[in-house]
Amino acid sequence: MELFFTNNIIGSLATLDEQESAHCIKVLRNKPGDSIFLTDGSGILFRGEIVSVTGKKCNVNIVESISGRDSRPYYLHIAAAPTKNLERYEWFLEKATEFGVDEITPIIGAHSERKIYKKERGERIILSAMKQSLKVTLPKLSEPVDFEKFVSEAGNSFDGDKLIGHCNEGEKVSLTNHLLALKENREKLRVLILIGPEGDFSPEEVELAKKNGFIPFTMGDSRFRVETAAIAAVSAVYFLSQKQ
Repeated sequence: MELFFTNNIIGSLATLDEQESAHCIKVLRNKPGDSIFLTDGSGILFRGEIVSVTGKKCNVNIVESISGRDSRPYYLHIAAAPTKNLERYEWFLEKATEFGVDEITPIIGAHSERKIYKKERGERIILSAMKQSLKVTLPKLSEPVDFEKFVSEAGNSFDGDKLIGHCNEGEKVSLTNHLLALKENREKLRVLILIGPEGDFSPEEVELAKKNGFIPFTMGDSRFRVETAAIAAVSAVYFLSQKQ
C-alpha cells in the first residue's frame, strides 16, 4: 500500500499538493478512476478515488474513512536535545516516528553543543517517515525551547508521568521497571521523557526537573549517544505497552 498525505480536505474532496501529485501520477502512474490511500495526519486513513488532475494537482474523492488504524495504548512526548551532528538527530526523528510518538521537542540545555535547531527539515523527515511506515498520525515537532522554561511549564501543564534520563550520580529508577509499574496502574500511559545533550544535563538541571515532578531514570550500565538513548526510551514505551 502506498500512502499519500494532504492537509487539503473539504467535505469528501481531497487535493494532493504538487509534490504528492507528481509522485502519485508521474512516478506511480496512477490515473483518474484509480483508488489510493491518503491521510491528513489526524489518525484517520482515507480510501479515495482519483477524479481528475488539475494543473499539477491531483483531486481525490474520498469514499471511505477508517479510524483507529494506528491507535496506541500510550501518549508519548519525548524532549531530546539536538545533537551536534544533525544527521544523528534526524535519524532519531525518523525512527521515533516509525515506532509511534505524539510529540517531539528539541530542548536546549546548559551543555548543549547545538543551540539552534530549525524544525522545517525535521518536519519533512517526520512526514516522510509517517508515510513510509504507513502510520496516519503525524507527530508534532515543537519549536526548540530552553530547558529551564520547558521543565517549569511541563511541571504545571503535563497530565501524566514525567521522567528524566541522565548519567550524574544520584538515585534513579530503572526505566523499564518503572514503565511496567506505571502500566499496571494506568488505563493508558501518558509519559514525558527528557533526554539530554552530549554533555548530559547539569546537576542543577536535574534538580530543577525533580522539583517539577520529573523522576530520574537509568537504562543500565551502558553509555548511549543522545539519539540511541532517545530511541531506546521510545522503544521501551512501545514494547512495554503492547498487549500481552
